[in-house]
Amino acid sequence: MDKEQLEKIGLSPNEAKCYLTLVKIGSASANEISRKSGIHRVSVYDALRGLAEKGLVSQITKVNKLLFDAGSPEKITDMINAKEEELKEAKKIVPKLLLDFKMAKERQEIHSFKGLAGIKTVLKEMLSSKTEILDFGAEYKIREFLPYDYPHWDNERVRRKIRMRIVANIKIKPARIPLTRIRYIPAEFNSSVSTYIFDGKTILIMWVDNPMAVLIEHKTVYDSYKNYFEYLWKTSVN
Repeated sequence: MDKEQLEKIGLSPNEAKCYLTLVKIGSASANEISRKSGIHRVSVYDALRGLAEKGLVSQITKVNKLLFDAGSPEKITDMINAKEEELKEAKKIVPKLLLDFKMAKERQEIHSFKGLAGIKTVLKEMLSSKTEILDFGAEYKIREFLPYDYPHWDNERVRRKIRMRIVANIKIKPARIPLTRIRYIPAEFNSSVSTYIFDGKTILIMWVDNPMAVLIEHKTVYDSYKNYFEYLWKTSVN
């Protein structure tokens, strides 16, 4: 038990054994320490060297014989105090590390995807939603770019009972989509960007020559887009 406690303040296993042996038997030669502690003689010298550097062992010569003596256990208190001071200093970097961690985390919350393969990836992400999906902007583009994949995606959404609300351009009226409520805005409000809001996430799909998508997992962004959608929902018509 004592050995484990000494290891906690920085002594190696052999250093702890050697020190405890010297405390019990008093001044001793390396051979005696080796015999009493069960540590190989070569390893004893390495351990004694380490203890000397820590101020826990001193050397004395008696009758032309080199002996080693344990330093006062009070030195251990000094070592503990020094360790506590080191830990206090180390603790001071935690706020900075937390800030760096938070910034890195926020960077990781924005994921970009390119091409139709990337668009299919974000569509698949929506199928894991635990909430309804809110959709506005360029609602007709997805059928144009993914004429075969989109119907399969929508069937799977219905199978999983994921509801949707869509604010759509009145040009597509009347539209009938299962598990979906639709409201309409005037034809002049045209867009090439689809926005999907669901499950704490926001997806923006840009329907350009080589389509791109951005998936944002950030509560503030999610709340902002959701509030905007609710405003559109209230001001649009059935």
